[in-house]
Amino acid sequence: MRAHGYLGTCPDVCSFYRRSLSVSQAAVAGRLRRHGPLWFAKLRVGIRPVSGFVQQVRNMRKRAPLNAIRAFEATARHGSVVKAADELCVTPTAVSHQIRMLEEFLQVQLFLRKNSRIELTQDARANVARITQALDLINDAVMSLTQLEEDVRRRLTVSASTSVASLWLMPRLGEFMVIEPDVDLNVRTFISRREAEEQESDFRILNWQSALDCQVEPLLEEEIVPVCAPELAARFGNDPKEILAHAPLVHVDRNQDGLEGTYPDWTRYLAEYGVSRGDISHGSRFNQASTGIDAARAGAGVILGRSLLTGQAIARGDLVKVAESYPIRSAYYLLSPWKPDSRETMQRFKDWILGKVRQNTLVHAA
Repeated sequence: MRAHGYLGTCPDVCSFYRRSLSVSQAAVAGRLRRHGPLWFAKLRVGIRPVSGFVQQVRNMRKRAPLNAIRAFEATARHGSVVKAADELCVTPTAVSHQIRMLEEFLQVQLFLRKNSRIELTQDARANVARITQALDLINDAVMSLTQLEEDVRRRLTVSASTSVASLWLMPRLGEFMVIEPDVDLNVRTFISRREAEEQESDFRILNWQSALDCQVEPLLEEEIVPVCAPELAARFGNDPKEILAHAPLVHVDRNQDGLEGTYPDWTRYLAEYGVSRGDISHGSRFNQASTGIDAARAGAGVILGRSLLTGQAIARGDLVKVAESYPIRSAYYLLSPWKPDSRETMQRFKDWILGKVRQNTLVHAA
């Protein structure tokens, strides 16, 4: 017996098989040729593996024709096939065809046709509002995909050490937000080298040469200058030698977090300028430059101030320079991805931050 002969043997099962899987009669016949009468026999008698498959097919969700639903909803909303066709940019004939398709799919009449007028049936009228809401939800979801892409282009993440972020970046960010009000800026801070390099950021401001696979650009070089509160300097007659030899020292311990860079400690600085004192290890200690600077402003002692961080305090008169800068400057680098998601936004931020560096007379643009 030829394979397609089996289709006539059990029309209900095979017809269902074709419809559910959206395959042609030829495809079903092909399977019969490959597997023979045994497969068809299993299908008929309901052996567990095959009957389970058939049951799975029966439970498949019907795929509602979305174009037909749109045509029905537009026609119901306008009360006119012609107006629905105008909205959907198709012909009235196409709209009528889609509505008939939906009625055949649902096996339900949707409109009562009275001469040239159409009216919703009771069942259709009871559900059309929900269909409109569903189509609106689909439209909003699709449009949000475009919005998400736009949000990515407008979003910018910048990472910097806690001290750089609070004492240099944050006081200037207001200006950037005025210039770029549509940019959503996310500032992340770190207190260790490991944390800095594990963060996902568009920009990283680092004061060490990182091995990350990204674009690295020199940003600036800062000076290391001893500073203290004016009142403390006055107690030693504003004499640099007296201040360095006898004033309390403020220390910032940076070697524990891997951020020491090229910064000198007091031992290196005083040795460089030939200042001898036996109590170099004494004095207040901090693990962050920002808190050490706060202590110096409060008169706790002299700190080896980083010009990037002490600039505003010096400008306000909260701190004063008491000696020469250390001869070796400390470099900063601006790190960014090779292929950024928000290229235009990143370029605008880069131009802005480089402009801020050039305006700062206490640091040196790279």
